[in-house]
Amino acid sequence: MSLITFTAISFFSISASVQAQRGAAELFARAQQLQSEGRYEEAANIYEDLARRSPASVEVLNNLGVVYARAGKYRQAATAYERALRLEPRSIPLLVNLGLAYFKGEDFDKAVKPFARAVAAEPNNSQARTLLAMSYYGSGKFAEAGRELEKLVAADPSNSTLQYLLAQSYLWSGQYEKVIQIFESLLRQQPDSAAAHILMGEAYDGLDRTNQAIQEFRTAAQIAPSQPNVHFGLGYLYWKQKKFDEAEQEFRKELKNDPAHAQAKAYWGDVYVRRRDFASATRLLEEALKLRADIRIAHLDLGIIRTAEKQYEKAIAALKQAVRLDPAQADAHYRLSIAYQAMGRPQDAAAERKEVARLQQKTREDLLHKISGPPPAPAVE
Repeated sequence: MSLITFTAISFFSISASVQAQRGAAELFARAQQLQSEGRYEEAANIYEDLARRSPASVEVLNNLGVVYARAGKYRQAATAYERALRLEPRSIPLLVNLGLAYFKGEDFDKAVKPFARAVAAEPNNSQARTLLAMSYYGSGKFAEAGRELEKLVAADPSNSTLQYLLAQSYLWSGQYEKVIQIFESLLRQQPDSAAAHILMGEAYDGLDRTNQAIQEFRTAAQIAPSQPNVHFGLGYLYWKQKKFDEAEQEFRKELKNDPAHAQAKAYWGDVYVRRRDFASATRLLEEALKLRADIRIAHLDLGIIRTAEKQYEKAIAALKQAVRLDPAQADAHYRLSIAYQAMGRPQDAAAERKEVARLQQKTREDLLHKISGPPPAPAVE
């Protein structure tokens, strides 16, 4: 090959490379324009093409994730961010974007890891820590959410929204005394906050301080009688105290505010079961289950009613559903034993009575451990 020929080939190679770069730059600019116009599907198609041409371009992959996220395609957005993070694993913006894609797609468990990595790299990044806390909260890890929110509240003690979230995390993780500490402070600042009184009432209920819980719900109902759940919560507390007339009044009020409140219907139906008004109870219980199929007390009560009506197959189906919703409760097993005995299945009835005895024994043991603590360790000679 002559020098002239080699030089020509090199020139054409460089020229083709420059043209390719110009073409990619023009495509990238076009994709950005479409992105700014909200034409996310078209922009994504161009970014996908660019990503195939330049698989090591973090900028292209990040923008691809952005347009997928804005189009509501969070799984594809997460895939794009993950590809970008393999190229730049320490990028905080990419970690946050990946976490947000999972978070907005309601995959809270997966959102935790990138947010945790971002917080570990930048402990003062309040955005990442807030999102980490909310991911824990969304995945039902309330103790972990509380630990992150404690740090956020310490950094911004005047932020009442964060304090409410922290209190709710304490509430759902069973840390009732901590809830009360927060809301005693909040209520001094905002004595007319119905939401604060409700959460305080829930904390008192968790501590079995039912009378104080009732007082908090009464106060909330006086402040905001249309507040969602305020009358149901008060009715439930009366129901726990077996004050069924007072409970019914509150369930009626809740249903006046929200005719589709499934739990209010279910517990009002239970009041009728206790009065042996099975027709009224059945209507309410069936309406409740049409709204929400996972209300255990409605299945239990329908099992009781069907047994009384000698509709044993229907009774057993309802009671088995109550067991599935909470296998640790003895009452559905006891009712199953009655239904089985009545329909001439003594062996099944005996099995259910045996399960009742086992659960009652476990309850007694759990109570003993709560009172006396764990047994001492065996002595080592």
